Amino acid sequence: MVGSFGFGVIVTLPICIVIPPKAEFSTTLETGIIIGKKEELPMEPRMELINSVLAAMTALLTAEQLDKLQEVLCIKLHDYEVHPRSTEVMITDNSAEGMLNRFIATKRLEGTAETTIRLYYPYIIGLIRALGKPLYKVDTYDIRYYLSLYKQQRQVANRTLENMRKCFSSFFGWLSDEGLIGRNPCKAIKAIKYEKTVKKPFSPEERERLKNACTNLRDLALIEFLYASGCRVSEVVRLNRSDIKFHSRDVVVLGKGGKERRIYLTEVATMHLANYLAQRRDDSPALFVSRHAPHGRMGKTGIEAVLRKLGEKTGIEKVHPHRYRRTLATNLVDRGAPIQDVQQILGHADIRTTQIYLYNNPQNIRYSYEKYSA
Repeated sequence: MVGSFGFGVIVTLPICIVIPPKAEFSTTLETGIIIGKKEELPMEPRMELINSVLAAMTALLTAEQLDKLQEVLCIKLHDYEVHPRSTEVMITDNSAEGMLNRFIATKRLEGTAETTIRLYYPYIIGLIRALGKPLYKVDTYDIRYYLSLYKQQRQVANRTLENMRKCFSSFFGWLSDEGLIGRNPCKAIKAIKYEKTVKKPFSPEERERLKNACTNLRDLALIEFLYASGCRVSEVVRLNRSDIKFHSRDVVVLGKGGKERRIYLTEVATMHLANYLAQRRDDSPALFVSRHAPHGRMGKTGIEAVLRKLGEKTGIEKVHPHRYRRTLATNLVDRGAPIQDVQQILGHADIRTTQIYLYNNPQNIRYSYEKYSA
């Protein structure tokens, strides 16, 4: 209903009448809101949220369905406080958790891998809450005690403890560098030793079996690309068709820390990739997509699932994307490539990381011994 007064116009709008929690019903009434010379009151956040949902669904629902949706939202949101999420950067929060958030924001800005960042928060917040003291008062004994207690109570492996120690050292090192604490209390804690299992690359015979197990062009192109490029799976999922330079058989990828590097492809990988792209009929720019409509970009879990199924089909254990990366590194060094070149191909900032990737084949060791010992 629309009416007029001397100082404005009354427009009738539906609003929700919030019933106390004990009541089991809600209703909708009409009321008049004067629009004109008088200033409008700010909308309550809960109603603002409801209205935004209704606006988004207007094109998809009938008027009757919208009324029902509004009624349900009013009832369900009644017992909740709704506040808009703040997007302001907090730089004055010097609480322990506030400094942790600033540390994580700094690491993200520096380009630290998200997989690493996801380790920081649960480990460090656990330490902060367990100790219950200001960070500048945390000493070496506190951290040693916490790690010992954590191992005793959780029965975790030493490798997990070493990951925790690295997280703590990075955090307290940052606090020290920022002048928020004195010395880094983790500096006196030595690396925790753990048993390192030998991670073998694929043998030539295993690679051939995996290729033969592929039943479509996409999977064949995928595993050949993983081996030839030595890319991390996180780098592969970001690639588009237009990134591949078929004439020069190379591609520029965005690696850890936002660093670009050029990687190269074998003739075999290039051929399988061209065959796969030639038979695609979708419009997606992604290099690898789902085989079923709407042919979305393949993610990390999708690629891992493809390789896991190939492993199950062939009876080969531990078939995952990173093993192809390790296989390329080992094969390059075995065939005489300088380890510095392999470091560049894999995109490692530290050559010691490249050395960890390499598998020392006992046959190669024996050959070297017999060649140089005489």
